[in-house]
Amino acid sequence: MIGWHKALPSAALPAGTLGSAVVAGRKVLLARLDDGTVTAARAMCPHQGADLSLGMLYFDAVDCPLHHYVYDLRTGRNRYPRNVYPAEMKESVADQQLYPVKEDDGWIWVKDPEARVDPHATSD
Repeated sequence: MIGWHKALPSAALPAGTLGSAVVAGRKVLLARLDDGTVTAARAMCPHQGADLSLGMLYFDAVDCPLHHYVYDLRTGRNRYPRNVYPAEMKESVADQQLYPVKEDDGWIWVKDPEARVDPHATSD
């Protein structure tokens, strides 16, 4: 699997939890959402660089432990404070980088962090 890296044993990430791993020299946030879906994202908050693996997971999002910015782990979109900002400020709130992730043979695999996911892309 070219470009894919073993990140964590699948059993080490129960539903509703966060974890982290170093992939290709970069710390990656891993999450298993309540429905069992595994996601991978940049471990640093885009706001001020806090370690998101120390945050909390709820409603498919990670809550940054520093300023409580909330990032949707399915789309990378900032949920808060984006939804309370004045309209002219909403676009200045950065989204979170997501990475391709899959499970195979009892392991969570993450594609090289240089390969980012576009959650808005459609497949043909």
